[in-house]
Amino acid sequence: MNKGVHRTVTELPVPDGWDFGDFPYGLEPLTLPEPPTSEAGHDIPDVLPADESLVDRSTVCHRTGAPLSTTDFSHQLFWFRWITGHQATFAVWQLTAHALYQARVRTDPTPSLRVMTDLTDAYTSMLLYTSSCPADVYGTVIRPSMFLQHRSFSGTWAPDFVPVRGLLRGKKTEWSGTPEGQAFKHAVQMYHTVHAGVAAKLVPGGRSLLQESATETTPTRPETQALLYDHYFLTLRTPVGAVELVDQLRSRLRAISLDVATNGLYPGLTPEEDAALPAELRSAEVRRYEKGFHAALSRIDVAARQLKPKVLHSTAP
Repeated sequence: MNKGVHRTVTELPVPDGWDFGDFPYGLEPLTLPEPPTSEAGHDIPDVLPADESLVDRSTVCHRTGAPLSTTDFSHQLFWFRWITGHQATFAVWQLTAHALYQARVRTDPTPSLRVMTDLTDAYTSMLLYTSSCPADVYGTVIRPSMFLQHRSFSGTWAPDFVPVRGLLRGKKTEWSGTPEGQAFKHAVQMYHTVHAGVAAKLVPGGRSLLQESATETTPTRPETQALLYDHYFLTLRTPVGAVELVDQLRSRLRAISLDVATNGLYPGLTPEEDAALPAELRSAEVRRYEKGFHAALSRIDVAARQLKPKVLHSTAP
């Protein structure tokens, strides 16, 4: 933790080598295939663990960075993190669903279980990243934007979460008794710990938009919910090949890594704010995830780069 005097930047720092969006911290639309299903699982690339010799462990993740001098700068940076971090998560979920299917059809599921653990760790890292904004930015910018999209807007509407919902909610698997299954179970437990901490940090009252609007709105059809959710996060659906999906994921991982290397994981976090974080976000294990942020993303970048260029969804030409 940086306990020194915080300086204030007068403009958003531009990372060297930035090449995402039309300007630094600008957004890009994401194009994904429909979420994979077991029926569409026969013509997909092998999702395998990264070659560890290629994983970047040298980039240090700084927890704090200089506070941003204006509201506009703060909103620009944290809006980028909210949208782009979620987009990366959607692609990570798709790869997790593919790895889950492959684990069930392999003679030896060990490689699939290992990469499922790595992907879940990356998802947990994205939770830390997308929630890195101060609570007041979440309350004045991000939450109202979801409310305007739909009063009941909910993460449960995410189309790509559906194939992995049971898995990430801790449903027992056929590999639970294996060392790899136990490692994956621990990764899921850490995701739940961080998710609970993020909710406590950003929504102290604990009530989601869905809960607050339960008596005021009529639930929409799941297809409409998915469409509203995708549109909010600038996500389009069309048959996409492995090369295009991997390129989109890797470009986002690169931009996110450059951002954090430049601004820190929690820009402007003071020692007092750090001490006030929920207990779930102050554990030694969460600190380990913070320190390993760049390595976790690099591991997925390497694994994605290894994918063979096959079609990722059976409806693709």
